[in-house]
Amino acid sequence: MFNTESLPPLGKEYWWFLFFDGSGEKPVQIMLLIYRKHGERMLFNDKEMALRKLGDGEFLGVTSGWVFDGEKLRDLGDGNVAVRLNGEEIASEISGEKMTLSGGYPDYRLKVGNLIDLTMGKGVFQEDRDARGVFLPPFGMGWVDIYSGAKGRVLDKPFDGTAHLQKVFGATIYGPFHWGRIVFGNGSTTSFFTLKTGRVSETFFHRSLAFYDKERGEIIKFDNPSLKITRSEQRWTINGRDGDKEMNIVLDAYAEKMFTMKGGGSQVYVEYAVKAREFTLRTDARTVTLGDIGDGVGTIEDAYW
Repeated sequence: MFNTESLPPLGKEYWWFLFFDGSGEKPVQIMLLIYRKHGERMLFNDKEMALRKLGDGEFLGVTSGWVFDGEKLRDLGDGNVAVRLNGEEIASEISGEKMTLSGGYPDYRLKVGNLIDLTMGKGVFQEDRDARGVFLPPFGMGWVDIYSGAKGRVLDKPFDGTAHLQKVFGATIYGPFHWGRIVFGNGSTTSFFTLKTGRVSETFFHRSLAFYDKERGEIIKFDNPSLKITRSEQRWTINGRDGDKEMNIVLDAYAEKMFTMKGGGSQVYVEYAVKAREFTLRTDARTVTLGDIGDGVGTIEDAYW
C-alpha cells in the first residue's frame, strides 16, 4: 500500500480508497483516487496533467474523488499534485486539502483536511485482505485489497461503516469491464466481475460472482453469472446458478460519478453508488434474504474504452 513502482511502457498505478456507511435510505459513500501512468502527460477529466518522478518515493500524479453525503454527491475535484510515500504514509492533496493515509494492517487513518477523518481497524468480514495478480504476456496486473471497519467524521457528521483500500499496479492496455462489491449489515459481502467487449456490449466473459457468508464462515462461488443492466432505471440484476445453489441480487444506483483518462490509450470509469433492492441465496438447505443479512450498500463500476 505504501510503495510506488517504476513504471514501464503501458505501466499504470492506482490507489483506490472506498468507504461505505450502512445506514440511511441513501447511505454515505466516499471514493478517493490517486493515479499515475507511464509518460509525461495525460488528460484526466479533460484537464491536462503532468506526470513525472520527483524523487525517491515521490511523484507528480493525479488525485480525484467524491463524497455522497446522504443527499447529494459532492465532487472533490481533480488535482495535479505531488504524492509522497514515506514509511507507512502516503501524502498528497485533494480539493485544496492535505490528504494522508497512514498506518499498517489492520489499523489505518485517512484524513482529508477538515473534511474527512476516519480511523480503520480490523473488521468483521469473512475475508479482510487479499492479494492477486494476472499475467497474460506481455501484459500483467497485480493488486492488494484491505477490508476493514471505519469510524470517524465525514463533512462534520459521524461516520460508522466500512473501508476498502486497494493498490493496483500493472503494465497493460485499458479495457472494458464491470466490477462491484456490496457490504451487508451483518458483515457478509458479495463481489462481482466481468469483462465485456465494448461500452454498451452485453457480451460478457470471464465472469465471476462470490458471496462471503459471515454467519457460516463460507465462501460460495458462482461461475459464469448473468448480468442485466436496466439503464433507464439505473438498475443492475446479477444472477448466479451452480447445481443446487442460486443467488440473485438487484442493485439500484443512487449516485454516479465519471472519470475519463486519455493518453497512451483512453479509459472511462463510471462509478455508481448502489443499494441492494433485493437479495436471495438459495441452497438445498436454506434460503437467505436481506432480512437475514441486513441492508446492502456498495459500488458498481462500469469501465470502457
